[in-house]
Amino acid sequence: MSPLKNFMWKLVMTEQMMYLSSTACPQKLRSQSRKIFLLQRLRDQYLVYWAQSIWWQLQDNKTFLAMMNHVLSMDGFYFSTTYDLTHTLQRLSNTSPEFQEMSLLERADQRFVWNGHLLRELSAQPEVHRFALPVLHGFITMHSCSINGKYFDWILISRRSCFRAGVRYYVRGIDSEGHAANFVETEQIVHYNGSRASFVQTRGSIPLYWSQRPNLKYKPLPLINKVANHMDGFQRHFDSQIIIYGKQVIINLVNQKGSEKPLEQAFATMVSSLGNGMIRYIAFDFHKECKNMRWDRLSILLDQVAEMQDELSYFLVDPAGVVLSTQEGVFRSNCMDCLDRTNVIQSLLARRSLQAQLQRLGVLHVGQKLEEQDEFEKIYKNAWADNANACAKQYAGTGALKTDFTRTGKRTQLGLIMDGWNSLIRYYKNNFSDGFRQDSIDLFLGNYSVDELESHSPLSVPRDLKFLALPIIMVVAFSMCIICLLMAGDTWTETLAYVLFWGVASIGTFFIILYNGKDFVDAPRLVQKEKID
Repeated sequence: MSPLKNFMWKLVMTEQMMYLSSTACPQKLRSQSRKIFLLQRLRDQYLVYWAQSIWWQLQDNKTFLAMMNHVLSMDGFYFSTTYDLTHTLQRLSNTSPEFQEMSLLERADQRFVWNGHLLRELSAQPEVHRFALPVLHGFITMHSCSINGKYFDWILISRRSCFRAGVRYYVRGIDSEGHAANFVETEQIVHYNGSRASFVQTRGSIPLYWSQRPNLKYKPLPLINKVANHMDGFQRHFDSQIIIYGKQVIINLVNQKGSEKPLEQAFATMVSSLGNGMIRYIAFDFHKECKNMRWDRLSILLDQVAEMQDELSYFLVDPAGVVLSTQEGVFRSNCMDCLDRTNVIQSLLARRSLQAQLQRLGVLHVGQKLEEQDEFEKIYKNAWADNANACAKQYAGTGALKTDFTRTGKRTQLGLIMDGWNSLIRYYKNNFSDGFRQDSIDLFLGNYSVDELESHSPLSVPRDLKFLALPIIMVVAFSMCIICLLMAGDTWTETLAYVLFWGVASIGTFFIILYNGKDFVDAPRLVQKEKID
């Protein structure tokens, strides 16, 4: 029984006892009547409070259901009844027979099991494991392709981590466990005549404690936490990455000037301070090198890392199950969002690896290049562009930018226009709907649990009056300014005075709103803890 129901029960019982006492002893009737009256008033007040509490819970339940529906309606959820989607080919090949006999739920990589919270009760019941399938979030595409009359299957899988999951501006950097925001493992797989090859890359937010909270500005200033122990989280992150993937070649694509410069410098400093020989760091200012649509200059980066890529190699197993080659490490690419710039670079690195794999498998002849295979190139570029769009929609709320280059191999004017349109949509969603999206993800993943005994959830906290008042004042003032311009007064000085008054009022209110931008954006309400712990 809830505390409120328990209190109401005691209140009613006390009232009944006092009533029986007064009827048994008439001389106490007057004094007891006063007490019974007060108890009745108290009971009525709590009945009203109880009814209000139930009403709020019903409203909260509607919101919680809307959040769950929002997550479940998102594209990019995948499951399989026979194949372990959460592991790479190389990880699956390096397992024991006991591992192979385990259910998909038991052996799944928990980083990529998005329904892990929903399956928590079933995980303790082995008899139902065959009905409990891990669900992956990300992107998967499979194509049957032909080059030189030789048919092979080409597969692209992107696995988004459910640790430190969230939306663009509310989840940045790393947490205390070393989990990076927007961490995605992307695997490219080739099946040909029983042989299988794969190439794995990762992306993830700059592994420092930093934030970039929306505040109505187009590009909020990123802030590095000045009191946190960055080295602890940084080392945790790369220790786990080295254990899982081996050597790490970091490709940092952020700007080396402006607001992104401190992050680039801090990242380079942390790598240098860690002094781990398994980690190599490369900074490449994507926007500077490719300005004026000089995207051909990306070859500078590819030439710079070519030897490293040959050293990392790729995974290859023959039809008999004999491992011919293993991938010794991964490229860990990042920009600010780990979306647009990152996807472009990953697609180029993956093509170079695929070129080597297909030549070794005998699909490509000596001297042939993938770029010359028009039919396959179209499939390849569109798949990587679709991968970019999927990852971008899941993190930033819109399709990716720069996909015209990924699809066609060149930058176009139409692509620039589409990038501008997507940027505007991102601005709106990041400022006015991402709080709900973040709450939805936290609720789905179990980061927030609904307490049925709570009379008020965090959703019930009322917003400040200025949230409604200032925008209304600004709209009214701007409207009056337009009306004064259209309906001139008796003299031009009178008209000018009215226009100036209402114009100053609207502009002043606008700057007040902009100054208090964080109060006007749609912020998460369920998980109050800062996401930069």
